Amino acid sequence: PLHSWMDVREEILTEELRHEGRMGFNSGVCPHCSKTIAAYRCKECEGGEILCKGCIVSSHQRNGLHVIERWNGTNFEHSSLKDLGHRFQLGHPIGETCPRPVEPYSDDFIVIHINGVHEVGLNFCGCFNAAERYTQLLRYGWFPATTHQPRTAASLNVLKQFQILSFESKCSAFEFYQALARLGDNTGIRPVRDRYRAFLTMVREYRHIKMVKRAGRGHDVTGIAGTKPGECAVLCPACPQPCYNLPKGWADGPKETQWIYRLFLAIDANFRLKRRKVSSESADPSVGSGWAYFVEQGPYAEHIKKFSEQSQAKSTCSSHSAVNNSRITDGLAASGVGSVGCARHDCFRPHSIGDLQKGERYANMDYLFLSSLQTVHYVDGDVVASYDIACQWCRNLLERIQGYAKSLHLDEDVVNSFTFLVPKFHLPAHI
Repeated sequence: PLHSWMDVREEILTEELRHEGRMGFNSGVCPHCSKTIAAYRCKECEGGEILCKGCIVSSHQRNGLHVIERWNGTNFEHSSLKDLGHRFQLGHPIGETCPRPVEPYSDDFIVIHINGVHEVGLNFCGCFNAAERYTQLLRYGWFPATTHQPRTAASLNVLKQFQILSFESKCSAFEFYQALARLGDNTGIRPVRDRYRAFLTMVREYRHIKMVKRAGRGHDVTGIAGTKPGECAVLCPACPQPCYNLPKGWADGPKETQWIYRLFLAIDANFRLKRRKVSSESADPSVGSGWAYFVEQGPYAEHIKKFSEQSQAKSTCSSHSAVNNSRITDGLAASGVGSVGCARHDCFRPHSIGDLQKGERYANMDYLFLSSLQTVHYVDGDVVASYDIACQWCRNLLERIQGYAKSLHLDEDVVNSFTFLVPKFHLPAHI
């Protein structure tokens, strides 16, 4: 196939150059109205027709974010539907005029779409029963950057596209936004309006809304405010989950069969996930603290503040830098992340991840482990906990739990029934 393609590549190049010109539309008269000089074409619409100003605007009532070019006599140059008089009218059906239209401040509005960053002409509805401006944008399919006098929005399509790309191709928000800006102008001659920071805000808010939507909060009478800790997390489909994948009466079955409901937890930390002291909760608040995998910041911070200075014995098994707190933490708000996950299926547990301030201190890891157990249903404490420093960590666990807040307490019989193991990979480092 490649050999045959090379034989015709001259013709393919000719067709590529054809798209740079008028593509055979040389009559100079608009083919739609047959009255006016044709000088405009849309780069998004198929066919490459060259239309007059009036026809290009009327044909884009439902496609106002398409890219328009103007023929200047020798070549096509950038234009826009806003320059040609096109205006979006929110709050009314497409084509209907609002009797009291309201322009954004300075008639300045930017929309980020999958084909670039656009300056658009836009009118909000000013009727007496009109919805809020941000609501009008959302109903049109645009996500506003702010709820107060919005002047920037992103189409829902571009937010969905970035979400998929960021997961599948690991594309960063900066790279994605720069690609959109270059779609509008890749020469630097016509600078594109910078809305990168607004885009970051919209991405964060959009993902939060999608999370609570998928957790069913939109159909709950208590709404978003009634979300409980860990309720937005995706549960491991293979681990025992009452009301999901366990039969009725599973807890009352024969003792000899209860092992099939045993829960295997893996406790570990990652010291590559550092976070510098660049912001604060007051300047950059959490929008759903504790609702998914990370623990709620407020109670966790109070616990760490109270027990951070709690003395803990040096490891007598091996010289573990993690447990002996020998890591450098200067300038860091978090030196790493501790977590509790499913040991058999590699899924994180709800409400079981938190920042570490200085190594794997017992106060941190105890809190994460106990928080993970608050949403777990098990039989007679039939839990296996895997931890690379389990030999040292589990020794005085019950005594430490008794000193913590009541919300973290477990019965003595339950704790004594737990099985603590060191993963086989880590055994050679132990004595």
